[in-house]
Amino acid sequence: MGASVAGLLAARALAEHFEMVTVLEKDACPVHGAPRSGVPQGRHTHILLPSGAQVLERFFPGRLAELVRDGAKKFDYGRSRFYVAGTWLPRVATGRDSFAQTRPFLEEHLRRWVSELPNVRMVYETNVFAPFFDKANQRVVGLEIGKGSEAREQLRADLVTDATGRHSRLPAWLAENGFGDVPEMKVGIDLAYATGRFQVPADALPDHPMLYIVGPPPEKTRLGVVFQVEGGIAFGGLAGYHEDYPPTDLDGFLRFAKTLSQPDVYNVLSRAKLCAPIAQFRIPTSIRRRYQKMPRFPAGILPIGDAICALDPVFGQGMTVAAFEAEILSRCLHQGLKHKALRRAYFRAVDTCLDIPWTLCCTENFKYPQTTGPRSFSFPLVRRYVDFLTTCGDPAVLAQVYEVLTLAAHPRELLRPDIPVRALRRKLLNASPRKKNP
Repeated sequence: MGASVAGLLAARALAEHFEMVTVLEKDACPVHGAPRSGVPQGRHTHILLPSGAQVLERFFPGRLAELVRDGAKKFDYGRSRFYVAGTWLPRVATGRDSFAQTRPFLEEHLRRWVSELPNVRMVYETNVFAPFFDKANQRVVGLEIGKGSEAREQLRADLVTDATGRHSRLPAWLAENGFGDVPEMKVGIDLAYATGRFQVPADALPDHPMLYIVGPPPEKTRLGVVFQVEGGIAFGGLAGYHEDYPPTDLDGFLRFAKTLSQPDVYNVLSRAKLCAPIAQFRIPTSIRRRYQKMPRFPAGILPIGDAICALDPVFGQGMTVAAFEAEILSRCLHQGLKHKALRRAYFRAVDTCLDIPWTLCCTENFKYPQTTGPRSFSFPLVRRYVDFLTTCGDPAVLAQVYEVLTLAAHPRELLRPDIPVRALRRKLLNASPRKKNP
């Protein structure tokens, strides 16, 4: 269910193990470069982190080069211009490639790659009304589907994946069929972000595909980004937490940009030409659904992507996490797991996978006292330690921080003894008075 990035990657994973894979999408097949109506966030910036790109390369060998050839911007994440925690971070070479592109551009390529698989079919403008169960009500065995108001039909399936996003109806379907409520973790961030497509004069264009200015929290709830994508277009994005929302009219948008902690985003956008209406998208909460904690859960259906965890989009982790989950699904199927064993293994691995991006988001979100939700007792210490490493100025330390932020390394790597030692040494060196030459 769903031809999102998560749904398309799930289809790729399933295609190796099933005779036929059907992708059901309620929207019409998109025309070239157009956002799908069912994806309001599709008009905003999307980044494929290095670890997510590596999954795509494993699923579709050699096809990332096609993305670049068609206009996606490949760049070293560590060479980006970041203003974080009240300082410009040093630009370091990490040797790991990220990819900047519009979401419709990436989805168009994924659709083509998946459609080339001989046992995958795409079915558009089709509604999914509900799953149907076996006689024992223990396993989903198909979906009730239909086009518009036409008569409904049953599509039988050995396995269903739900890639319908944060507004997934799976929790409601489970409750209606006697499985109880899905335990959820919610973090209230009251975020809104607005994005415009701009043409930027060559002499005003940043020297790197990503320019990012945030906070610093808790005093500053605003952030801004200039994100270069295919077609000579730059996305100008502004966001604000806790009802500090950016306007969608150009004059108000630029006034908001001018209030950021640094002038760089404003300096670019104020000289650029707006090519399309500014779009706004609001995220009241991050949501993590803990399906593995339910006493009963039916076999035959698995959620993926935002249907299981919708993260704060500011951190650009969503597509990469969806890629991780698709690879987990593939790995479980390669092990020959079915029904209950498949469900348990999948949820256990996904839950472990989600711990890192969820914690990274929460560490930043809870810098704002207005943020609501369960806070770890270790949060103040973790926050100070990460900020200490991020702002120490040591390139080797920062490169390791980027490895964690891009989900390429486990946060435990930041606890290696050499990391704080290097950071402290650089802090002391920077703080010591420099001798003047005679």
